Amino acid sequence: MRMRFSQLLVSFGITLTLLVLLEVVTSTVLPVMGWKEYRLTFNVLIILFLAIRMDSPLVPWLIMGLQIIHSIFSIEGWALGTLAGLIVLISANYLKEVLHLTTAFMTMFTVQLFQFIWYLTVTLIICLKISDFDKFGLILWSFVPGSILLSLVSPLLFWFLDNVWKIPNESGPRGVEI
Repeated sequence: MRMRFSQLLVSFGITLTLLVLLEVVTSTVLPVMGWKEYRLTFNVLIILFLAIRMDSPLVPWLIMGLQIIHSIFSIEGWALGTLAGLIVLISANYLKEVLHLTTAFMTMFTVQLFQFIWYLTVTLIICLKISDFDKFGLILWSFVPGSILLSLVSPLLFWFLDNVWKIPNESGPRGVEI
């Protein structure tokens, strides 16, 4: 299935709007309710969706665009997230033929696996930047509660994004070619 450029722009615009709404909720509403320790990084879920479901040379550019919008709400910056996103994209491309997200459990398991790769990469880079690997476990562990919650939410978010990007079902062709 080929996607027209105008359809890509509309789908990406809707995805960016969803990201901004989720970022506003996680940056303002959750801290007010007392959830200050951990952060839900919905940008990771959206990037995982694009990495797993899309077949296009434009995906790295889409990842960078999502990370730039995410960096408005986060101090981690777009470069670190884009690098981690590209590593996840490459990993997902190698495993794309065996990734069949037909059940909610498989979606949650796959999302948790790729989040671990993402957070491992981010933690490694943070430790390299601060030149202190003594905090490696502590930094990596700080991502765990949010990643579990995101894995539980992932089937619903992937279903929504499937409808936004008009991804065919698993029995049809793999991904969307742009």
